[in-house]
Amino acid sequence: MNFLKKYHRHFIYQLASLIFLILVFMLCAYLLIIRYSTDMVRKNTLDMNKRLLAQTETRVRECWDSVYNVAAAFCYSPTALQYLSGDSLSRLPDSEELASVFSNTLLLDEHILSAYLYDNSLVRIAAMGKEFPLSVSDADVCASMEIRAESLNGKRDAAFYEVWYPIYNLESPRYQDMLGICIFILDDALADSKATENSSVFLFDADGNILTSTENAPSLSFAALANEGDENIPWHFYSHSLSFNGWNIVSLIPKEDLQHPDHILNYIAIAAFFISFVLFFILIIYYNWKITIPLQNITTFIRNTNTEPLKRLSSNRKDEIGIVANSLNQMLDENKRIQEELRLSQRRIYETEIEKKQAEILAYRNQINPHFLYNTFECIRGMALYHEAEDIAEITMALSNVFRFAVKGEDIVTVGEEIDYILEYAKIIDYRFMGKISVDVSVQDDIREKKLFKLLLQPLVENAVFHGLEQKMTEGLVEVTIFAPDNSHLCFIIEDNGCGIEPEKLKEIQTTLETQKNTSRVGLFNIYQRLKLFYSDNFQFQIESRQSEGTRITILIPDSAEKQFIQEG
Repeated sequence: MNFLKKYHRHFIYQLASLIFLILVFMLCAYLLIIRYSTDMVRKNTLDMNKRLLAQTETRVRECWDSVYNVAAAFCYSPTALQYLSGDSLSRLPDSEELASVFSNTLLLDEHILSAYLYDNSLVRIAAMGKEFPLSVSDADVCASMEIRAESLNGKRDAAFYEVWYPIYNLESPRYQDMLGICIFILDDALADSKATENSSVFLFDADGNILTSTENAPSLSFAALANEGDENIPWHFYSHSLSFNGWNIVSLIPKEDLQHPDHILNYIAIAAFFISFVLFFILIIYYNWKITIPLQNITTFIRNTNTEPLKRLSSNRKDEIGIVANSLNQMLDENKRIQEELRLSQRRIYETEIEKKQAEILAYRNQINPHFLYNTFECIRGMALYHEAEDIAEITMALSNVFRFAVKGEDIVTVGEEIDYILEYAKIIDYRFMGKISVDVSVQDDIREKKLFKLLLQPLVENAVFHGLEQKMTEGLVEVTIFAPDNSHLCFIIEDNGCGIEPEKLKEIQTTLETQKNTSRVGLFNIYQRLKLFYSDNFQFQIESRQSEGTRITILIPDSAEKQFIQEG
């Protein structure tokens, strides 16, 4: 079971199984090839054996005819007959001429190795060629040409055979008056007739006697070889009859030679199988080194990403494994970046919620009972009218309207409502400074119904009055200009001709606007934070000031304050 789990989980085991199946297939293919090769070797060997024996028949026939003609020409030549007819003294002058005839005879047939001439007393009187140990007796004398295989008698390791050719006196009236015998030694007529290295080839005469055979051939008669039908006989028998004299050429091929395939093919197949096994083993090692181990390292790295989030894979490879490693690193970097952005977003949301809560707390803290103040202001106004103090009645009414607008629940108002509020506030300023400071409001007519959040302009007007104009000895003016620069924005300009802001102080204000988070403060910081809260980064807030000349504040906001507020909320 554990092996099956590992087999299904690790591709290296599947690869090894596939390689094992390939090797088994190669082994089966090798066995089939060996079997087919064995059959082909048997068929080809038997076919070649038949062709060789047919060629041997042709060679033996040619050799027989050639030796017969050469022997007849030599033995009945005048020189040979004269040499045989004389005595030992009369032969001396003819020895040189006989040697010349011998040499010519040996040159006529390349198969003739030696020639020996015997007189009628079977005494050797002449010889030419290689020396062979011959034993000649009366019992060996034949009446006609006869071929004898002497190698089978164990006299020589190399096969050869003798041709005995009797020489008769043709002028003698007596029948078969023999002058002598000429013996020719011939080489093996069965040379190059073996189909295999261990096979044997025999040449039998018409009586079944062995004339000659190849080396290491068993000494068996033709009848013994021809009658062998036992399956246990370790050789294959094949006989070919010579058509011209009734001789038989017999071949014995060991069955082992027919059953063994070509050794070269066998060695090639074994070498190919062994090399394939080594290559497959190297393939497994290479695959484990280049693929399995890197994948295991990647798996281990993925498992440890939670404990080591900053760690990255180091891979200089350009292949698919390197691409996977680089992609994984990029994914982790991207995930880290997304998490960081998410963390910052959550922090901004949290800070926004805190600012909203602080604004609500500030609103609750600043809220007093409006009905009590309304009633009080109405009482003061009634008393002023009773005593005919119209100025006191008017300023009280203006203060009541300002307070009513400031504490009512709506956060979004129209541009017209914000302007009315500023005008009421301007009455209070006018009475307080006895006409020294005035507020002038200019608004584009078609934008009065546009929405913006409440109390956007009044704190800036108040800033201009108390920080820019109060300390001025001469009359002061605050100009509020409202217009639409395009179809999607509103522009507010609050400009005074007061004492202005020092450059260092102006730079400090501009620097600290973004970092100021305390919504309990009023004026510039409060307005800027509320703009940021309502419009995020979709607004512009610009402060320009010259010392002793005045200050100019420009605000550019979208004209969809209500929708923006709903989205922020």
